[in-house]
Amino acid sequence: MSEAKTEEIDCKDRISALPEELLVTILLHVPIKDAVATMILSKRWRYIWMMMPTLDYNETNNVNHARDWGGDDDDDSDDDLESKSIWWFLDKSLKLHKAPVLEILLISLGQRCPIDANVGNWVAKAVERGVIVLQFKLRWSAGPTTLPKSLYTCETLKELTLSNKILVDFPSSPSCLPSLEILQLSCVVYKDEDSFARFLSSCPVLGKLIVNRKKNDNLTNFIVKVPSLWMLWYYNITWLLDDYDVVDSGSFLVIDTPALIKFDVTDYSRHSWSIGNMPCLEEAYIMVDCLSLFDKIITASSVVLSLVLTFSDEMLVRCSTVRFSLLIKLSVDPSGSNWVEPLLLLLGNTPKLEELLVNNESASVYEDIPLSWNQPSSIPGCLSSHLKIFEWRYYGHKEEEEELLTYILANSKCLKTATISLKSMLDPELEQDFIIGKLKDIPRVSTTSRLLVN
Repeated sequence: MSEAKTEEIDCKDRISALPEELLVTILLHVPIKDAVATMILSKRWRYIWMMMPTLDYNETNNVNHARDWGGDDDDDSDDDLESKSIWWFLDKSLKLHKAPVLEILLISLGQRCPIDANVGNWVAKAVERGVIVLQFKLRWSAGPTTLPKSLYTCETLKELTLSNKILVDFPSSPSCLPSLEILQLSCVVYKDEDSFARFLSSCPVLGKLIVNRKKNDNLTNFIVKVPSLWMLWYYNITWLLDDYDVVDSGSFLVIDTPALIKFDVTDYSRHSWSIGNMPCLEEAYIMVDCLSLFDKIITASSVVLSLVLTFSDEMLVRCSTVRFSLLIKLSVDPSGSNWVEPLLLLLGNTPKLEELLVNNESASVYEDIPLSWNQPSSIPGCLSSHLKIFEWRYYGHKEEEEELLTYILANSKCLKTATISLKSMLDPELEQDFIIGKLKDIPRVSTTSRLLVN
């Protein structure tokens, strides 16, 4: 019997032989606890994680909730109450971290965080090490806490997110955030109006401001006066059901942003508004429930290029009286029952419109109420000379809807694509194939246009 041959297998650790920079990059793609755990693999790995320029500590088991920097203080849905707070791990691991520059620090602490924890200590350490992006979400059971004053003089900081149990207290002594470009304040507490005003005035290059306000955030007057701001996202739904009859809450919001390009506002707060001129505005998303506020925003947005509206019948009527001479893209989400005729009036005031989206999802509550339709005596100029893309979502195949659709397709001479998405809950008596067949039989003046039915 011949002697058995033994094949020698090379089990060399090839990963550990990679350059340190590449190993650090690999660790950036795994959870922080797993990255730290690699220190026990070998001497080679012992210090690799300590050079990571990005650290992400999230006290959550759900990735989607980990990225949610809003919410109410009492909402603990993202906390696993049976496990220990990540604070102990954060505090110990950061003491070992040795990277000379900590570029990105993300901290999300939940209600299990000890109320005596010095949560601002590591914010100060990050500032000392030239932090560029800092996100700090604090939802512990204690009251709002202040952050170190050094945060408000950080020269390297470009993006700052503060959320929940954080007291925004900008120091009165000369302070400046010379590099801050993006600021997000979500459900925080403000020391006072002067402190907030100093904050914004001390950010000379601030371009994006994202504000999510909560009820009773202790600011009566909320003043956004930032010459450099090009994007403002303002979200305020502080009303409750028993507040619905309140006409004026007594609070005031001032928007003075002459360089603003994008404006996204959702406001059900009944606060009064003062809006300055927005000559550079290109995109606006508007969802409000107050007619006077709607009038102010629409008037300030008359030069906009792209407009998304969620409105009642009355708001659409108001909107149809404003001439949007530069508007190219319009998305409407009617929430009433009498929106067809005002929409056609609005189209008559948008001579350069190229894209139109009708999202009929919100109007489903008026499904049993017939729409009002009277064919206009004149054709809106945008249909005959500019409209290229038309989309209708949640098309319900009402008689009036079919008449409006027929009118648009029959008069849109430049149309390239028409996309119709049917409602999922159609009358069981009507077969889907029958509806699709009727849609395809609607004549189109643009012989080169395509009709897509979903």
